[in-house]
Amino acid sequence: MLVFDRENWPYHRFWCWAVVVATGAAVLWYVAYGGLFGGSWQWPGGSSPPGFTFGVMGGAIIAFEMLLWPRKSLWRGWRLGRTKYWLTAHLWLGLLTLPLLILHGDFRFDPSRSTLAVVLMWLTVIVVFSGVLGAVIQNIVPRMMLDRVPAETIHAQIRHVLAQYRDEAEQLVQATSGSAQAAVESTPTPVETGRRIGRAASMTILEPATPRHVADSEALIAFHREHVEPYLAARSGAKSALASPRRAGALFQALKANLPDPAQAVADRLAELCDHRRQFDLQARLHAWLYTWLAVHVAISIALFVLMIFHIVMALKYV
Repeated sequence: MLVFDRENWPYHRFWCWAVVVATGAAVLWYVAYGGLFGGSWQWPGGSSPPGFTFGVMGGAIIAFEMLLWPRKSLWRGWRLGRTKYWLTAHLWLGLLTLPLLILHGDFRFDPSRSTLAVVLMWLTVIVVFSGVLGAVIQNIVPRMMLDRVPAETIHAQIRHVLAQYRDEAEQLVQATSGSAQAAVESTPTPVETGRRIGRAASMTILEPATPRHVADSEALIAFHREHVEPYLAARSGAKSALASPRRAGALFQALKANLPDPAQAVADRLAELCDHRRQFDLQARLHAWLYTWLAVHVAISIALFVLMIFHIVMALKYV
């Protein structure tokens, strides 16, 4: 969900101002109440009227935040409002919990006073800031995908597409630098990749070079075996010389210098396939950022919710 683009910002503007106003009002009430005791400042505790109110509000917001997962999975078919609006409320109400619960806990970060309270305070800070980090990542990563991964395909299909690339590269090299019979038998097939943006999907057909036998192009076979095939077959291509655009460019230039003109197009096609592999590796890294952040954020949020329930039970027990 892109927060600050032209399409989505109008939905976020209201929430942004609502959070600012609510935070300001909470701080004013907290400060005014703390200054009422004989004209001297006293920290309002969690059981004071403002502290108790902020605790109830913060707990209710956390309970609402935890409903996002069943809304996106278990209640997906129910008419409970668009998921986009739930995500917007999730983001801004999550931000609001930080000042509310810090005021509720009267800035209690000293573990000598209450270990549980301190753990809850730090978990709240971590959850909120991990949520902010996630919003930043979700704003940056899609733009990086558009700018730096024009060959983007469905993440689960990357290995399948790379297998097609390997087959095409093998057929091209054998048809160009192998025997004359290989040129007849090897017929590279187009490779289909796709980019998904929202619900729309556009497919691109990558046309292979026309296969024909070229004399004195044996260097193509050696280069393919040493560099291209291992790079396209590796689980991670980070250790290959072709993983660096600069080194790959230099290697392909050196290869083309040893090839006759009719084989130049094949070398260019191999370079294009390797460039797509680099883009897929970047796509996989960006994908990992998104899901690693989500796993961490969800795990810490669950821990916060469970400890909050325990805190409420203990507080009610000793009232």
